[in-house]
Amino acid sequence: MLSKRIKSIDTTALKRVLDLISAGDIISFAGGVPSVETFPLEELKDILAEVSEIPQAFQYGPSEGIPELREELSKYMKERWGAKVDPGGIIVTHGSQQGIDVVGRALIDPGDVVLVEAPTYFVALNTFQVYEPKFAQVRVDEEGIITEDLEVILKNMNGRIKILYTVPTFQNPTGTTLTEDRRKHLVELAEEYDFYIVEDNPYGDINYSGRKIKAIKAFSGDRVIYLGSFSKIFAPGFRIAWMAVSHDLYERFLVAKQTADVCTNTFGQYAATLFLRKGLLDNHVRKITEYYRPKRDAMLDALEDYMPEGVTWTRPEGGMFVWATVEGVNTDELLKKAVERGVAYVPGSVFYALNPRSDQMRLNFTFESVERIQDGVKALASLVKELS
Repeated sequence: MLSKRIKSIDTTALKRVLDLISAGDIISFAGGVPSVETFPLEELKDILAEVSEIPQAFQYGPSEGIPELREELSKYMKERWGAKVDPGGIIVTHGSQQGIDVVGRALIDPGDVVLVEAPTYFVALNTFQVYEPKFAQVRVDEEGIITEDLEVILKNMNGRIKILYTVPTFQNPTGTTLTEDRRKHLVELAEEYDFYIVEDNPYGDINYSGRKIKAIKAFSGDRVIYLGSFSKIFAPGFRIAWMAVSHDLYERFLVAKQTADVCTNTFGQYAATLFLRKGLLDNHVRKITEYYRPKRDAMLDALEDYMPEGVTWTRPEGGMFVWATVEGVNTDELLKKAVERGVAYVPGSVFYALNPRSDQMRLNFTFESVERIQDGVKALASLVKELS
């Protein structure tokens, strides 16, 4: 009775990650979830009391989101990311995951080509797979998508692509960031080869370097579909995220969302609006960044102290992840032994649409304490030495 498309989707990796996050006796580097210690609980007490006095907060809302929040998001996009986005181009979504799904529902027909990074966020791959595309992929290095490689791919493709999905800022899974020159080049390629860039940016505010980064959306209003989220920097349980899209896409995207959920969590939208209006976000983001930076540093130091030669890793300026390459070791097989030693990660193979590599792993540093990070990396390193 199940559809062919849903039967074809393998969510084993996602289930395994969720299981490993919830296993209390495991040092988990597997998740991509914020630490509960970063939730703004004190600020929310007053905000939630205020929202509780707004009758509309308990009612259905507009499918595109309440106008007050869309206005605040427009200001945020300009101030934080250098992107001029009219409130009328914003659709509030139930997490950025819904934004990915709306892109698929609105744009992808069976057989259409979707370009993704290699590696990329694996749940996005699952989501796009529902709409039965053909995948193509482009390599990333320490400066993000290698746009020169992308240009070669585009020249050699038979038929056009519709979208390129990218996490350009503190990428999931590598932690790398696309340079500004490559962002501009990517927009030029989108114009020349007539495709949309889907810019997924859930991690960008978690910036340890303080270096100012412009969104790809800042360089093109029409070619970029921007996905933003407050799940990593506010309260993930509210599921408040948004899409910023061009005028020619807006109505069809709204239909794609409307037919899935009618409207997004109204109460959470009012809470997010007040959080922004009261000027609380910037200070809260600083607190989050200061809370996570020692964890990032602890992981990088432990990798340096304990890992043997032949293991390399990224050094992210922000976000939640370190990406490690373990030369000569199959990380899918290593995971079973690692869990037996009390530590977990996500093997790198799940982050590829095509030709997966089996010698990489994603390590999250935001969830565990500094001490458990050190212990977990030490245990992993010991295991790698045994198997090398």
